[in-house]
Amino acid sequence: MSHLYKKFVNERAIALVSHIDRIRNCTVIAHIDHGKTTLTDSLIASSGLLSKHVAATVRLLDYDQIEQERGITIKASSISLIHQVDRKDYLIHLIDTPGHIDFSSHVTRGLRLTDGAVVVVDVVEGIMVQTETVTRQAMKDRVKPVLFVNKVDRLITERRLSARKAAEDINKVVREFNAMLGKYLDDDLLERWEVSFTMSTLIIGSAIDKWAIDIGCLKERTGGSNSSSDLASAFLDLMEEIAGIYSKEREEELAEKYPVAKAILNSVVTTIPDPATAQAFRVPSFWQLRGESDAERSILECDPNGPCILVVGDVQPDRHAGLVAAARIFSGILKRGKPLRNLRTGNVGKTLQIGLFMSKSRIALPEIPSGNLAFITGIRDIAVGDTLVTPDAPEISPMRRLEYPTEPVVTYTVEPEVLSELSSIQEPLMQYVESDPALDFEINPETGEMLLSGAGELHIEISVQKLKRQGIGVVLGKPMVLLREQMRRDGVPCSAGSEDTSSFTVRACVNTEEVTPDDLGIVIESDVQSACYLIDQSSTFASSCDELEWIREAFRYVIRYGPVKGERMRRLILLIQMTRIRFASAETSWRDITQPLIEAMSKSIESGEPLLLEPWVKLEISSPEQYVGDLTAILARRKGRVQEIDSERMLYRIEAEIPVRESFGLANEIRTATSGWATWGAKGGLYKEIGVAGEGERY
Repeated sequence: MSHLYKKFVNERAIALVSHIDRIRNCTVIAHIDHGKTTLTDSLIASSGLLSKHVAATVRLLDYDQIEQERGITIKASSISLIHQVDRKDYLIHLIDTPGHIDFSSHVTRGLRLTDGAVVVVDVVEGIMVQTETVTRQAMKDRVKPVLFVNKVDRLITERRLSARKAAEDINKVVREFNAMLGKYLDDDLLERWEVSFTMSTLIIGSAIDKWAIDIGCLKERTGGSNSSSDLASAFLDLMEEIAGIYSKEREEELAEKYPVAKAILNSVVTTIPDPATAQAFRVPSFWQLRGESDAERSILECDPNGPCILVVGDVQPDRHAGLVAAARIFSGILKRGKPLRNLRTGNVGKTLQIGLFMSKSRIALPEIPSGNLAFITGIRDIAVGDTLVTPDAPEISPMRRLEYPTEPVVTYTVEPEVLSELSSIQEPLMQYVESDPALDFEINPETGEMLLSGAGELHIEISVQKLKRQGIGVVLGKPMVLLREQMRRDGVPCSAGSEDTSSFTVRACVNTEEVTPDDLGIVIESDVQSACYLIDQSSTFASSCDELEWIREAFRYVIRYGPVKGERMRRLILLIQMTRIRFASAETSWRDITQPLIEAMSKSIESGEPLLLEPWVKLEISSPEQYVGDLTAILARRKGRVQEIDSERMLYRIEAEIPVRESFGLANEIRTATSGWATWGAKGGLYKEIGVAGEGERY
């Protein structure tokens, strides 16, 4: 396959990488098992990179052995395709992402790099919890949606619906999706981004049977008319035709007549903006740029003649290449062998190899202009979210940090399979965790235990498998659930210090989504996993200030040991409003700075009435009627709370909440109790105060 990919890139793709107006960057997102990877097979086959006969079954972008064995996507994978519209070729950089909540950090990273998203929804299950989670992330980053209503074949073959009733179910999913968009978009943007056939942003079909209907199919029936009544009539006619073909078991005719790849990629090309248009619109939502310097204007304009500026979206270890980073080039031209400076660390390193990701292969190129997605090797000490620039580039602010919908809430003690390797596995473990922002690793200072934390038990289980493949054999202990501490409300400004020591005034605030930390001042330290930030409003600290590391150390101590029970803080912003640095001698300087700062921080936090919280998970379970009683009984035994039971679409949907500590083994229990008929999704980030009766409080 690598030979085929190399030929494709060198003969077709390389001619388009410099044509910004013909580039599209797109992510495929959905709830688990709604058909993302099945769909991408057909999109890949349309470029001649996969046989159409095996498309929708081979799951090409799930090339990892663990993904193949488990039948789920656990990482984001990308590939570049070419699609022709109006006799013009377009280069489409496509990212397929996981649907399981435990791996949603990959979705966050993929969306930051792309300008459009194909949202796949199972028409029978409808809008599920993870559908909303990933769509909310897309809207936050101003990623334009295209809706693919999938598995329409199930309405006909399984539920035996008439063409009219099937059309009604499809329309209901579309209305629900647009209503969901209305929760996250202002009225002006909602009016432009609501999905519909007439806007060319709605496609319906079956990824497994490889067919789809779009506005082009409808217009062929109406003679080009855009009349709502004509389009509605054409839609019903098409549904009648499709039902008739399925009744004769000749669904392969649908793939020939209405190919799914053509419908999806036509929509991607015609409705998703090119990189230059997208960056002018999107970048201000996640990058603090004023457009005052040439470098900032170059980013906003996606100017290939500006300084090379790129953002890292993923980092993975490779036994041959060291670290392999996936990045988007926002400005300039990325060239092989040229140095880049990391704005986070200040370090400069040379690229060893650059090029395009093609599934599990990497096709090297000598240079790649702005607007494209690329891979980089040779740069050390890089992390997800880093901004890399040419060393002589004018000073700019780094891109705002990525915020993830999940936090590490499940912790396991880990031990080496061979005890003699105890000291030698710690560093490789730390390096692996750095490649996954949803993981956390620490050594308990009191017991010496090694603790590995992740978004869920599946996340940890998969991580251990990956570690073993890298020669890092570890054994998991029993799972634990991490409690958190959080303020009920904003604290008041508090001061600490004396004439003989440094003094500080600090205000602790609850971090809400309404305010971006970068807008409050200079972020001098952060813990992205727990959404905690230290911000300087006193204009005291230069980036090279000797005392800055002590300031950061005080911040890390305060968020690590909360005032209620010594648990880690979450959603905390600490604003340093006044600073006076003074210390008696070099020997006491660390204490004279950190102690008054910790005291000021702690006093302000305590004034905000900190609470002890435990993580809960919100569930949506879809099941046939006969299993509803068994499912509610399972939830009751696990101290869950059923909030709603909905019987629409011939399936029962159960919405419930359950403590994370009671969720271990839940997937297997649901699967066994329902003989595999039930599907479910989970949403993290739900916390309740310990000891509060009733519904509790959400944070």
